[in-house]
Amino acid sequence: MPILKRSLSAFTLGASLLALGACDSNDEPTPDAGTVVDAGTDAGSTELPPPVIPEGHTLLTPSATEVHSLPWEDVETPRRFAFVAQAGHHYDLIVEAGSDGYVLELRDEAGKSLDYGMPNRGVSYTPHAWHWSGLTGGAVHTVEVQWYSESSEAPVAPFSYRFVDMGPDDHGDLLARATPYTPSEQVLVGHGEHWGERDLLSFQTVAGNIYALDCTYPTQSWYQAFLTSKGKLHLYSENMGLEPGARGRTTIKGLGGLAYVEIKDLGEAGASHPYRCTLNDLGAEDHGDTLETATVLPEGTPSVAGKVETLMDTDVFSLGVQPGHSYRATCIIDGRMPCSLSAAAPGGSFSSDSSDSTKTTFKASQGTHFVRMQSGSGVEQVWIAGNYTLQFEDLGVLAE
Repeated sequence: MPILKRSLSAFTLGASLLALGACDSNDEPTPDAGTVVDAGTDAGSTELPPPVIPEGHTLLTPSATEVHSLPWEDVETPRRFAFVAQAGHHYDLIVEAGSDGYVLELRDEAGKSLDYGMPNRGVSYTPHAWHWSGLTGGAVHTVEVQWYSESSEAPVAPFSYRFVDMGPDDHGDLLARATPYTPSEQVLVGHGEHWGERDLLSFQTVAGNIYALDCTYPTQSWYQAFLTSKGKLHLYSENMGLEPGARGRTTIKGLGGLAYVEIKDLGEAGASHPYRCTLNDLGAEDHGDTLETATVLPEGTPSVAGKVETLMDTDVFSLGVQPGHSYRATCIIDGRMPCSLSAAAPGGSFSSDSSDSTKTTFKASQGTHFVRMQSGSGVEQVWIAGNYTLQFEDLGVLAE
């Protein structure tokens, strides 16, 4: 069996990560055409030399119905393909059910890796579609497929595929082709040209700032997510048509640096109906979530207000206290979000002595004590920040 030289962590990029085109408030976004060369009126002949297919590569000719089935003759030698991208189009390489396990890599005309992954590690039971768009028009892109299986020592099934030109695409779908975007009230309009087609937007985050993605879809079948700079899932929300609601709102706390938004309209309507999204920077979180960034509250503070700004939000407070006194903290929150409190002495771990998660009591051993508020987890289709108030009571010196 060949030895894979690349880290499996790269597989998280997968074939389903997509790159969004420019944000436009019009209903018909400008297609992501890649790089197009305009010879101009004085450039003489506009004829360009035909693209050169690299030696040893099989030319992929788009067809919606033609299935190719290739046996693995030499497992040490990968299958190599090439195709010429048409500007503004997106392509599906559909590996049919019954194909053996493999690793695939897509490269651009300069040899830069655009997509890489291992969708199945043995004979597949379902087809797998690789979606590619935002490619440079007229450029030769190459695809390398290496046999790989965890269930057999030799190939037991061929590599069967279709290569389909899916037509014009309003936004790209690869990390390397993501269009930079600055969070604002500007409306992003896009279409799901076919079921499962996805779009990707890249933007810069400030660590600790809250970002909100708010989308309205033409149907009740959709998926939206935030991804990290490496394409790893950060947080998502979805509706697979089982619940009423064509709107999705998802918020995260920025990690700092590059991040992505992934959008999928999963409705059958396709390109006939657009989706509309906004991505906003809501500013810094109201309270820090670590001991180092905790909000300092002077001794005698009766209460403090806060917001549950994201799912699984954490707010930490450094409360001034009297050593030897006992204290009780109580959380009052609006809406349906749960509120869980715990406390810790400096250098200690957080704990709660109450069966009621909205309350916690502790005995102060030093002049400072930490109180932590944590919200619940789950997947919310439309996330709305919840307001809460922490109340603090000095119970004095209690008898042992």
